[in-house]
Amino acid sequence: MRALVTKDSLQAMLDNPNQAYVGMVIGRALVALLERQTYEEQNTEATLEDNGVGFTGADAKTATYNAKGFIRFGKMTPKGIAVWTKKNGKGYSRLTKYWAQLNEIANEKAAKKVA
Repeated sequence: MRALVTKDSLQAMLDNPNQAYVGMVIGRALVALLERQTYEEQNTEATLEDNGVGFTGADAKTATYNAKGFIRFGKMTPKGIAVWTKKNGKGYSRLTKYWAQLNEIANEKAAKKVA
């Protein structure tokens, strides 16, 4: 699998000063992850299976809410952007914990384009 998305490349996108761009990055990432959640998880806004796919239990409610809002309105709210770009002690934003899944998704999309 090629490294199309890395933790550092994702963080670089989130550090972009253009908040509209950052909102699109976050929204598209959350929607892609939401699509990996089971139907029941999407509807209950919870993580019901501990399978390493989709959102963590701690993020499920907020992430599902933000992803559905992005689908409906086509943009992230400033509050939603702040939630996902807040950095931890190591300097990484909250969204970067999903970089490996986002890399898998990017590779799957790239493979479909080639096929």
